[in-house]
Amino acid sequence: MKTQFCLRQFIGDEDSFHIARVTIHSHYDLSLHCHDYAEIFWIENGNGYHIINGKKMPLSPGSLVMIRPDDEHTFASSSAGLTVMNLAFQTETLDYFRNRYFADFQSYFWINTILPYHTLMDMTLIKQISQKAEKTWNYKKSKFYLDSLLLFIFGLIGANKDLAVNNQIPAWLSSAIQEYASPPLFKQGINGFAAICEKNIDHVNRVVRASYNKTLSELVTELRMAFAAKQLSMTNAPIKVICNDCGFTNLGHFYKTFKAAFNQTPIAYRQTNQTII
Repeated sequence: MKTQFCLRQFIGDEDSFHIARVTIHSHYDLSLHCHDYAEIFWIENGNGYHIINGKKMPLSPGSLVMIRPDDEHTFASSSAGLTVMNLAFQTETLDYFRNRYFADFQSYFWINTILPYHTLMDMTLIKQISQKAEKTWNYKKSKFYLDSLLLFIFGLIGANKDLAVNNQIPAWLSSAIQEYASPPLFKQGINGFAAICEKNIDHVNRVVRASYNKTLSELVTELRMAFAAKQLSMTNAPIKVICNDCGFTNLGHFYKTFKAAFNQTPIAYRQTNQTII
């Protein structure tokens, strides 16, 4: 007979979820079990294995797994330990999310395979999930905060997929793309990007070419234009200020570059995107 963990063993009557962080040091730390609840866990540090439905799957920093109630699993770690953070919640939330966001969706908690959904996240995103979970732990453990955390996690999984279109992209490059998003860096141009990477510009350029089939200058221009588009849509900052914040010293050059990216002038783009409908 399976050992079944029940959510009510870990939460109060008014609570809707449970968040915990634990470092596992051996396969004896947690017995093989299933649940009456759903669970997401992610690996913050260390290496080990996920023993799941009779299979043994490797775990490393960045691993994120969605456990269905009937999945039977436990963990085994290396000698250094395996730091796991997990979120457990009632199955009725799965029904709500399926109906609301994932109708006819055959992945995540609704994947129809022996093994549950497992992805490898960029560690920058894992840290964001952990920070969000820590903040949520301080709040009342209501459905409102549960839904907010789950939507945040699903959103970052989508962002991670965008980063991982080419699974040969190194983590340092993916992380730099996320961090390169402020005027001080834009004003340094490709030098600012390389500084984040802590690598030689020529090396960064070669890796960007191999990963995205574009030059470092082209990538930096795309990131600058994405920032400009956001500022035009979400703020009333003068276009001259946005131009300067993006690292352009010539307004005409900024207009030409923006139009090449969005097929509209900055003025037209702002008019279109700041229209209330």
